[in-house]
Amino acid sequence: MALLDRLELGDHICWTVDDDDTRQDEIAGILHDGLLSRHKVVYSGDDPAPVLSRLERRGVAIRAALRSGQLTAATPESSYLAGGSFDADGTLAHWQVEKARCRAEGYLGLRVVGDMNWALRQVPGADRLEWYEQRCNTVFADGYVMGVCAYDRRVFDPVHLRRLALAHPGAAGPLLPFDPETSLRIRRTDQPYGLWLSGEADMSNRHALRAMIEEVFVTRDGEPIVTLDVTALRFADTAAARVLLNAAATLGPLHVVGCTPVLVRLLLFLGAEEIPGLVVTSGY
Repeated sequence: MALLDRLELGDHICWTVDDDDTRQDEIAGILHDGLLSRHKVVYSGDDPAPVLSRLERRGVAIRAALRSGQLTAATPESSYLAGGSFDADGTLAHWQVEKARCRAEGYLGLRVVGDMNWALRQVPGADRLEWYEQRCNTVFADGYVMGVCAYDRRVFDPVHLRRLALAHPGAAGPLLPFDPETSLRIRRTDQPYGLWLSGEADMSNRHALRAMIEEVFVTRDGEPIVTLDVTALRFADTAAARVLLNAAATLGPLHVVGCTPVLVRLLLFLGAEEIPGLVVTSGY
């Protein structure tokens, strides 16, 4: 079963795994597709050798790819944990710099896959991983980077893993292929300034949605209004609707355009008309 073959640049997913063979094969597939698509590909894991071996079996000239810089395979100690701790803010800044470098080098995209077992080590800063996963969504919103965070459910506490999953717009699991129709896709827009949403926004991804809306307000640089285009949003539950309403009430003027009649009714029921600066527009 192909679990991750519908991923696109801009996606950031929590992938729960429980089988090493499947994990290594799927990761090799993501990296291989990226190499063929002229993307830069980055893999971080405790032991990159098995993944590289599977890439080689797919016909990739590993040494040449590593030497050219199109492929990077590193351990957490040389990536997330460089310096002996997890610096969440520094890592976010690193990905922004890496994006700019990839563009300058002519790559058409950047794919990042991380095995996240390092987070179970008692390293300084690991307690900020949930915050990092939420804020990391800003790295993906321009549609240039794809991120897959692989969490082994055999070793992560279920409650902890659930909180980490909530920080991602999308998810996949051992018997659950990634489905863009039921996941949330978030992209930045310039005209009008704001965000474009597609798929489904609900309790499972509300933290990712909130982080992105907060970020787009923080970085609006004089833009008077933030617009959320929800024309492609198939479904939004009460939790997602409350994220929108809270943003309008606390962050500034917000226009939500392209709403289905159901979403319009939900927002109005929850008090949209009482929030100054909030405009809700039907798209149907």
